[in-house]
Amino acid sequence: MNKKYQIFKTFYFIILGVLVFIFHDFLTNHAYILVSMIMLLYGVEDIVERIIRKVNKQNISRLSSNILIIILGVICLFLNRDTDFVPLCIIWATWAILREEWELEDVINFFHNKLIMVLNILESITVIVISIFFIFSPTIEHIRIHVIILGIELILEVLFPLIDLLISKKKEELNEETNI
Repeated sequence: MNKKYQIFKTFYFIILGVLVFIFHDFLTNHAYILVSMIMLLYGVEDIVERIIRKVNKQNISRLSSNILIIILGVICLFLNRDTDFVPLCIIWATWAILREEWELEDVINFFHNKLIMVLNILESITVIVISIFFIFSPTIEHIRIHVIILGIELILEVLFPLIDLLISKKKEELNEETNI
């Protein structure tokens, strides 16, 4: 993928994650807007990334899922925060589970470093378990926890691949030095 785009995405997601983490109390009260915007961001970003990579059968199925995510993001935007609490929780948790399933697939297919791979898998499993609790017990406290986790996830989503890439490059450099 384009290196400039990847750098922009890394900084953007880290800044967004830090802001979400810092302002989690405020964002908990406006979770429907936060969830809508993040779902739209993820859906559109993944569609653009798949188009850049060229469309294949796997990308087409994920493309349709991204369109669904964008639609659900728009629906969340119009939810009433006072009366539509449960639908927001269910939509958010379902989206989180779907996103983590994709992330697990990407980790298995693209990561090189086993430690980063394991950490990413543990993060995904944690989010899936919390999301299941979120579906069965949609409370404001679970929303607060999910907002905090979302901030952390935004940061980790770009840091895990970056660390994996840096470790891989370092290993290549060491291999080249030993072969000389």
